[in-house]
Amino acid sequence: MARLKTLPPRLKPAGSRLALAPTPSERRITGRRLQARRMRIWSADPTCRDCNAVTRYPDGFELDHEVALTNGGEDTDENCRVRCIECHKAKTRADLAWAGRSVPRR
Repeated sequence: MARLKTLPPRLKPAGSRLALAPTPSERRITGRRLQARRMRIWSADPTCRDCNAVTRYPDGFELDHEVALTNGGEDTDENCRVRCIECHKAKTRADLAWAGRSVPRR
């Protein structure tokens, strides 16, 4: 019995996809750079932006973006503020309520 020949493809394979815009979490710094930023901003002013309580380093505060990355804010020192844990939770709840999303439960 004769073997059939395989024909080469007539179409070229599609090129790679276009690069997508980075998500807010991809624009966020991590690791040593983040820890250096936390120390730098906390050292300049260790008080909570909202209630003026003095916060502890390293676990007594959250470094919060004044303009959220999801709203187009930059991940820079100028956009970061020290907030105590409770004020950060309250701001997060308010931000999510304003955006029409529910607060994740942990």
